[in-house]
Amino acid sequence: MPHPPARPVPASQGLAPDLFPPLAAALPTGVCVVTSLGPSGAPAGMTSGAVCFLSREPPLTLVCMGRASRTLAAVLGHGAFCVNVLAADAAALSRRFAGQTPHRADKFAGVGWRPARDGTPVLTEGTVAHVSCELLRTVDGGDHTVVIGLAVEGAHRPDAVPLLYHRRRYAGFPP
Repeated sequence: MPHPPARPVPASQGLAPDLFPPLAAALPTGVCVVTSLGPSGAPAGMTSGAVCFLSREPPLTLVCMGRASRTLAAVLGHGAFCVNVLAADAAALSRRFAGQTPHRADKFAGVGWRPARDGTPVLTEGTVAHVSCELLRTVDGGDHTVVIGLAVEGAHRPDAVPLLYHRRRYAGFPP
Protein backbone atom coordinates (compact mmCIF):
# COMPACT_ATOMS: atom_id res chain seq x y z
CA MET A 1 0.00 0.00 0.00
CA PRO A 2 1.59 3.34 -1.00
CA HIS A 3 2.13 6.04 1.62
CA PRO A 4 0.10 9.24 1.28
CA PRO A 5 2.16 12.31 0.38
CA ALA A 6 3.41 14.42 3.27
CA ARG A 7 1.37 17.55 3.95
CA PRO A 8 2.77 20.73 5.43
CA VAL A 9 1.25 21.63 8.79
CA PRO A 10 -0.66 24.91 8.57
CA ALA A 11 0.65 27.45 11.09
CA SER A 12 -2.88 28.30 12.21
CA GLN A 13 -3.73 24.77 13.33
CA GLY A 14 -2.81 22.70 16.34
CA LEU A 15 -2.85 23.34 20.06
CA ALA A 16 -1.84 26.67 21.49
CA PRO A 17 1.94 26.63 22.17
CA ASP A 18 1.44 26.82 25.96
CA LEU A 19 -0.87 23.78 26.02
CA PHE A 20 1.40 21.25 24.34
CA PRO A 21 4.41 21.09 26.76
CA PRO A 22 2.38 19.83 29.76
CA LEU A 23 0.86 17.14 27.55
CA ALA A 24 4.31 16.06 26.37
CA ALA A 25 5.61 16.08 29.96
CA ALA A 26 2.88 13.62 30.97
CA LEU A 27 4.55 10.90 28.89
CA PRO A 28 7.32 9.16 30.85
CA THR A 29 10.40 8.66 28.72
CA GLY A 30 13.73 6.94 28.89
CA VAL A 31 16.73 9.26 29.09
CA CYS A 32 19.57 9.02 26.59
CA VAL A 33 22.71 10.90 25.70
CA VAL A 34 23.16 11.14 21.93
CA THR A 35 26.78 11.55 20.86
CA SER A 36 28.75 12.20 17.69
CA LEU A 37 31.98 13.85 16.54
CA GLY A 38 32.24 17.49 15.57
CA PRO A 39 34.21 18.82 12.56
CA SER A 40 37.43 19.13 14.57
CA GLY A 41 37.07 15.56 15.85
CA ALA A 42 35.95 16.72 19.30
CA PRO A 43 33.07 14.75 20.85
CA ALA A 44 29.60 16.32 20.92
CA GLY A 45 26.61 15.18 22.93
CA MET A 46 23.15 16.07 24.18
CA THR A 47 20.51 14.62 26.47
CA SER A 48 17.37 13.38 24.71
CA GLY A 49 14.13 11.67 25.65
CA ALA A 50 12.96 11.71 22.03
CA VAL A 51 14.51 8.40 20.97
CA CYS A 52 12.92 5.19 19.74
CA PHE A 53 13.90 2.00 18.03
CA LEU A 54 11.99 2.39 14.79
CA SER A 55 12.40 -0.94 13.03
CA ARG A 56 13.78 -4.40 13.70
CA GLU A 57 14.40 -5.29 10.03
CA PRO A 58 16.43 -3.32 9.15
CA PRO A 59 17.52 -2.21 12.64
CA LEU A 60 16.66 1.51 12.64
CA THR A 61 16.94 4.07 15.43
CA LEU A 62 15.16 7.44 15.47
CA VAL A 63 16.21 10.56 17.39
CA CYS A 64 14.55 13.99 17.38
CA MET A 65 16.99 16.88 17.72
CA GLY A 66 16.43 20.64 17.90
CA ARG A 67 17.39 22.39 14.67
CA ALA A 68 19.87 24.67 16.49
CA SER A 69 21.58 21.76 18.30
CA ARG A 70 25.37 21.62 17.97
CA THR A 71 25.06 17.84 18.33
CA LEU A 72 22.72 17.72 15.32
CA ALA A 73 25.33 19.65 13.31
CA ALA A 74 27.95 17.10 14.43
CA VAL A 75 25.71 14.15 13.44
CA LEU A 76 25.08 15.64 10.00
CA GLY A 77 28.79 16.32 9.47
CA HIS A 78 30.09 13.02 10.85
CA GLY A 79 27.33 10.87 9.35
CA ALA A 80 26.97 8.78 12.49
CA PHE A 81 25.69 8.93 16.06
CA CYS A 82 25.42 6.85 19.21
CA VAL A 83 22.43 6.59 21.54
CA ASN A 84 23.61 5.94 25.10
CA VAL A 85 20.68 4.80 27.30
CA LEU A 86 21.27 6.13 30.81
CA ALA A 87 21.09 4.09 34.00
CA ALA A 88 18.83 5.03 36.94
CA ASP A 89 21.78 6.44 38.91
CA ALA A 90 22.94 8.72 36.06
CA ALA A 91 20.70 11.79 36.51
CA ALA A 92 23.81 13.97 36.96
CA LEU A 93 25.10 12.75 33.59
CA SER A 94 21.76 13.64 32.01
CA ARG A 95 21.86 17.15 33.49
CA ARG A 96 25.47 17.60 32.34
CA PHE A 97 24.63 16.85 28.70
CA ALA A 98 21.38 18.86 28.83
CA GLY A 99 23.29 22.14 29.36
CA GLN A 100 22.67 24.62 26.56
CA THR A 101 24.93 27.54 27.44
CA PRO A 102 27.03 28.42 24.38
CA HIS A 103 30.41 28.55 26.13
CA ARG A 104 29.92 25.68 28.56
CA ALA A 105 33.02 23.75 29.51
CA ASP A 106 33.63 20.45 27.73
CA LYS A 107 30.67 18.18 28.56
CA PHE A 108 32.95 15.16 28.17
CA ALA A 109 35.59 16.33 30.71
CA GLY A 110 35.83 13.60 33.34
CA VAL A 111 33.25 11.39 31.57
CA GLY A 112 34.39 7.89 30.61
CA TRP A 113 33.94 7.05 26.94
CA ARG A 114 35.48 5.00 24.17
CA PRO A 115 35.21 5.36 20.40
CA ALA A 116 32.86 3.09 18.46
CA ARG A 117 34.22 1.65 15.21
CA ASP A 118 33.35 4.92 13.44
CA GLY A 119 34.85 7.03 16.25
CA THR A 120 31.52 8.09 17.72
CA PRO A 121 31.68 8.33 21.55
CA VAL A 122 30.20 5.44 23.52
CA LEU A 123 29.77 6.32 27.20
CA THR A 124 31.44 3.67 29.38
CA GLU A 125 29.79 4.54 32.72
CA GLY A 126 26.22 5.30 33.76
CA THR A 127 24.48 3.45 30.94
CA VAL A 128 22.29 0.39 30.47
CA ALA A 129 22.85 0.15 26.71
CA HIS A 130 24.22 1.88 23.65
CA VAL A 131 23.57 1.65 19.93
CA SER A 132 25.86 3.22 17.32
CA CYS A 133 24.22 4.19 14.04
CA GLU A 134 25.13 5.26 10.54
CA LEU A 135 23.03 8.23 9.49
CA LEU A 136 20.50 7.18 6.83
CA ARG A 137 18.19 10.17 6.48
CA THR A 138 16.65 13.16 8.15
CA VAL A 139 13.04 14.33 8.13
CA ASP A 140 11.66 17.78 8.91
CA GLY A 141 9.91 17.76 12.28
CA GLY A 142 8.84 21.36 12.86
CA ASP A 143 11.39 22.98 15.17
CA HIS A 144 13.23 19.65 15.30
CA THR A 145 14.93 17.36 12.82
CA VAL A 146 14.11 13.65 12.93
CA VAL A 147 17.34 11.70 12.48
CA ILE A 148 17.12 8.05 11.37
CA GLY A 149 20.12 5.77 11.58
CA LEU A 150 21.00 2.17 10.81
CA ALA A 151 22.18 0.40 13.99
CA VAL A 152 25.63 -1.09 13.33
CA GLU A 153 27.01 -1.72 16.82
CA GLY A 154 25.58 -2.01 20.31
CA ALA A 155 25.56 -3.68 23.70
CA HIS A 156 23.42 -3.77 26.83
CA ARG A 157 23.61 -4.65 30.51
CA PRO A 158 20.54 -6.81 31.21
CA ASP A 159 20.81 -6.31 34.98
CA ALA A 160 20.90 -2.49 34.85
CA VAL A 161 17.85 -0.27 35.55
CA PRO A 162 17.16 2.67 33.17
CA LEU A 163 16.69 6.33 34.07
CA LEU A 164 13.20 7.72 33.41
CA TYR A 165 11.94 11.29 33.10
CA HIS A 166 8.37 12.35 33.87
CA ARG A 167 6.93 15.82 34.51
CA ARG A 168 10.40 17.36 34.80
CA ARG A 169 11.57 14.81 37.39
CA TYR A 170 13.93 11.85 37.20
CA ALA A 171 12.86 8.41 38.36
CA GLY A 172 13.77 4.76 38.00
CA PHE A 173 11.90 1.51 38.18
CA PRO A 174 11.40 0.18 41.71
CA PRO A 175 13.87 -2.58 42.62
